Amino acid sequence: MSRTRIAAWAVSLLFAACSPVRFVTPIPAEHYAASASLGGPLITFSGATIPMPLTSLAAGYGLSSNTSLFAGLHTTALLFHDIQLDIGALRELLPQDGWRPGVSASAVANLALALRDGSFKFWPELNANAYWHYMSNGNLLYVGSSNWFELASTRSDGESQPQHWVPNLQCGHVFDGENWQYTTEIKYLAVGVMNLPSVVEYHGLSGNGSFGVYLALTRKF
Repeated sequence: MSRTRIAAWAVSLLFAACSPVRFVTPIPAEHYAASASLGGPLITFSGATIPMPLTSLAAGYGLSSNTSLFAGLHTTALLFHDIQLDIGALRELLPQDGWRPGVSASAVANLALALRDGSFKFWPELNANAYWHYMSNGNLLYVGSSNWFELASTRSDGESQPQHWVPNLQCGHVFDGENWQYTTEIKYLAVGVMNLPSVVEYHGLSGNGSFGVYLALTRKF
């Protein structure tokens, strides 16, 4: 496969992973949360390095004390006549105990429908995060991995898929208030996936993947 075709495939995954981790810890049982996020992979624009200004919305519901359901809409994709959704469930596997971190995991279905021609894509995703609450008001730090999986053996042009497992690494911080949460997150997207040449210059390591910066604002109900 040519470098250009590999690059096109990698760029599509960088663009698809355009939101921070939806939820790190479970939403309290029978409570709701709604969030808006901004950010994306780092690119060169007019000589400056900036994160792509990709936006998304999400909502979640606390199914039980350790399990939450959530769904997200990638609003920037609508500008390109695409509908992109993520639907998933989060479960706390291990509560925090002192300096021992809590551990959560989520399973996500990523869906993309191109309104121009009706083409459809589905990427399953498995995430895991370790987190530490460090104040009584709920502030926390977290680190983890978001793993995307390409199920198709070939691309739409008939070429074989270059990689079926695409890992992304993240670390972030949540400022927790009574009704609002403010999240900042740094990602390393598409670890080990070549991203050059491309229509934009991504900032990764040795032409692979890209760093990303994200902000999110969450309202608790």
